[in-house]
Amino acid sequence: MGVLAPSSPPVPSPSLPIAAQGYTPKVSFDTFENPAASMFSYTLRVESEGYTRNTATRVFLCAASADESGREALDWALECLVQDGDELVVFRGIDQEELDKDHELVREEARDLMRQIQEKCVEYDPERKVSIVLEFIAGRPTTTLDRLIALYRPDSVVVGTRGQRGVMSGVLSFGGIGSVSKYALSHSPVPVIVVRPESKVRKVLEKRKRDPKRGTHFDE
Repeated sequence: MGVLAPSSPPVPSPSLPIAAQGYTPKVSFDTFENPAASMFSYTLRVESEGYTRNTATRVFLCAASADESGREALDWALECLVQDGDELVVFRGIDQEELDKDHELVREEARDLMRQIQEKCVEYDPERKVSIVLEFIAGRPTTTLDRLIALYRPDSVVVGTRGQRGVMSGVLSFGGIGSVSKYALSHSPVPVIVVRPESKVRKVLEKRKRDPKRGTHFDE
């Protein structure tokens, strides 16, 4: 697969290792300090030791904001969707205010998230061999989503119900689903999976149970 900015120099060795035990770091890219870049991004990539890409490999793109909705979407993708031989591309939007701060803090956050993803992969299935790409990108998330879909050509896109306020870059939400999710559902050329946080699911179920007008034929 291609990377977001092929003309950018490889990322130097960071203070926090990118690859956890059982994973191998691959070429990563950093355009935060490049004023001529078309997109300010920090891209990390690792593969499980022994990972081999083949004709059965599936690619999934997960928009993982830092809020509960984004965390649930990423966790669900890692536990229930990604299988041996697949590739998972994780996208997290960066608010412009964050990018105006020390860039190294953003890089550290990205490296920490990458290690968390690897640890979750091992926790859910230690025998699974996968490729993981993490994209921290500044800018309008809907535009970025379009570009990532064109770049990685995923088999499907995974989103949460709402994006973090800062990550949403001022875009409004509609009727219980975030506008990034709404945009993906209406514009994505590939299937979109919307993951709802478990706490919200429980809240809706409890509300339905209290509704005197609902039927009981599906209750246990």
